[in-house]
Amino acid sequence: MTIATIATIAIILAAGKSSRMKSDKSKVLHKIGHRSLIGHVLALTEQAVVVVSPESKDIQEEVLKSFPGTTFAIQDPPLGTGHAVKTGFDTLPEIGENILILYGDTPLLTKETIDQLLASNAHCTLLAMEPRNPDGYGRIVQDIQGNVLRIVEHNDASLQERDIQLCFGGAMVIKAELLKTFLPKIENHNAKKEYYLVTLVELLSHAGHSVSYITTDEEELMGVNDRSQLAAAEHVFQTRMRNKALQAGVTLCDPTSTYFAYDTVLESDVTLEPHVYFGPGVRVKKGASIRAFSHIEGAEIGENCAIGPFARIRPKTILEPSSKVGNFVEIKNAHLKSGSKVNHLSYIGDATVGKKTNIGAGTITCNYDGFHKHQTIIGDDVSIGANSSLVAPLIIEDAALIGAGSVITKNVSKGSMALERGIQKEIQGGATHYRRKRSKD
Repeated sequence: MTIATIATIAIILAAGKSSRMKSDKSKVLHKIGHRSLIGHVLALTEQAVVVVSPESKDIQEEVLKSFPGTTFAIQDPPLGTGHAVKTGFDTLPEIGENILILYGDTPLLTKETIDQLLASNAHCTLLAMEPRNPDGYGRIVQDIQGNVLRIVEHNDASLQERDIQLCFGGAMVIKAELLKTFLPKIENHNAKKEYYLVTLVELLSHAGHSVSYITTDEEELMGVNDRSQLAAAEHVFQTRMRNKALQAGVTLCDPTSTYFAYDTVLESDVTLEPHVYFGPGVRVKKGASIRAFSHIEGAEIGENCAIGPFARIRPKTILEPSSKVGNFVEIKNAHLKSGSKVNHLSYIGDATVGKKTNIGAGTITCNYDGFHKHQTIIGDDVSIGANSSLVAPLIIEDAALIGAGSVITKNVSKGSMALERGIQKEIQGGATHYRRKRSKD
């Protein structure tokens, strides 16, 4: 889809200096639920131009990885929010009907709220809230009929205006042609000599254009400017994800200790014990059970699988139905087919494990030779004895049996037994002699 065919395009303001984060990383690249602040905002849009500062190379690089169709506009010098929107608008060709204006540091906005904003028939619609403490927010001033007249900043508001509880939340949608007409009319007659976007509302109202608003919860419009607010936003996000999981039929034994990524998908009848952590890219299918202190990312967990406790499932792992990964097991880039078990204290990496195969405790796939990763392929109904080292590249065919304590370096054929051990040596009386000697030292 080209820009010209999109009814609504977003201008996202992200040119702030981020100084309060005290970080070398741009503020909007800090994450909640494993997605950047600006990533959460961009996910609400179909097409967007992001307004950034000249020092924004990191933002551009990160955004384009996940949102390759994004356009960027450089605001230089920074002359206020009105100037930022004009910078973004001037970057666009003539496009559809509406312009959605958002901020890159408000990651808790929801699609439902944006859809409601876009459904408005007014020439301009504001996103508003009634915060518990309105100090610092711009107040939305209306006439006796409820028509929006202007937005007055807190510092400029009279005592009567400060009693207004309805506050501007920063986001708005406006007809593109009106934005084009009225942006150049915003003036900078203020102490900072900046062009403020809120001035647009009074210009539109004075010219007879309809300005309305919709309201949403205060937390949805929470901006993130420092680490404390980042933590608060994370808390809200995780609470939302936990409630979503519970409503979808997932059992959370201790909801507050479960950590979700933005794209975690859990089907019904999944059970999560305390302290389960999801990184990006996880899907858990019906009936699976994940026990306490397990860490999972980039993996697909099949129906009725059992994971943990204390398991680590790393990216590119597929566990087919009814497979089992037990305590202190790490799986990476591996495919376990249905009914297979890796019960404890093992590492399986760069491997395929067939159906109903059992991997004994302490088994490792030796997949890295110092230069390249190699594959281990294990067939169906194989039994791998405890404390075995499987040196890749390696193929162990169906129904083979590997003796405990073996180092397997050659392929094993179907139905064969393979073992490799040093010869056991016993010295009669050796233990007694050793203890006597040590007792005299």
